[in-house]
Amino acid sequence: MFGWKYRPEQLRYVDMWMFPNMHPTNVDLLQRLKSADDRQFGTGMDVCGTVADHDLKTGKWNTTHLVGVRSDIWAPDEEELQKTVNSLQRERKEQLRKSIRSSGRMNATQRELLTHKLQDDAIMQMQPGDVEKRRMVLKLFRSTGERLRWVGTIEELTAWEISNSLGSKRTLLSLAVILPDYDYVTIVQQTHRTFRIPSVFACCFHDTRNDRVWHIHLKRKWVSIGADYIIEADGQPVGKIDGNLIGLGYNAYLELTEPLLAENRQFIDLLSLFATSISYHRAMRKSISRRVKSVRGGTNWKHVIEDEELRLMQNPRRRAA
Repeated sequence: MFGWKYRPEQLRYVDMWMFPNMHPTNVDLLQRLKSADDRQFGTGMDVCGTVADHDLKTGKWNTTHLVGVRSDIWAPDEEELQKTVNSLQRERKEQLRKSIRSSGRMNATQRELLTHKLQDDAIMQMQPGDVEKRRMVLKLFRSTGERLRWVGTIEELTAWEISNSLGSKRTLLSLAVILPDYDYVTIVQQTHRTFRIPSVFACCFHDTRNDRVWHIHLKRKWVSIGADYIIEADGQPVGKIDGNLIGLGYNAYLELTEPLLAENRQFIDLLSLFATSISYHRAMRKSISRRVKSVRGGTNWKHVIEDEELRLMQNPRRRAA
């Protein structure tokens, strides 16, 4: 299968649902999460899948994790988009006013000029459907009995995606993985190839317990029944993400053979988060294409970068004012 003696040291099953709101178990899980003492689960989040661990000794599968999606920013409603339009238009009106008179009250001629500029300005003509602010944010929660605990987040970096896609002339994804009690933000980026398919993602993972940096590649297979990825560490195959063709949504087995990585819970959670994102990749690429087209056309105001994403880009070495 892979060209090496295969015996998984770690095995997980990721089950992402096609229609989260219609899933029969979603209501109960959603109520448990919203009642949990965890600020990571907000009111704008829906349960969209589960993750199960395989006990290699007993052979049993146990559903140990829940997956939540920030539906408020993945599929913002018209009211949310209208708020964004209103904010952009207020800022634009102030910019145009200052371009005519930097301060103080305007006279009648200046007010008339401002009116004409507002009528002809593209931003002032915007409609909610013109705004592109969709962004994927998925969170993983460990469920142990009645308690739920946040164990990681994977979120889209739209600003990075636009820059990389413009530079490579390919639609490339960029993701950030944040784990609790881990000092590093792991950036997982799709790399440029002569041909976009199959996709390759790369990241560096710092194994703090062994003080070692692993260079990780997630390579989608050329030919596969589902969305299958080979996992490489330092250029050597160490596992796979085996996607299933049959089923609604995206289902995949996550398997690792490298003992050090298989024993690292943070690395397993990182890979699990990446696997949960795979079912969203196609929609994310469509969104990136619309953003890139907007920027190339000189109307990059249609791409809105959220404050949460901007905070990930802040300089960690900046001095407090």
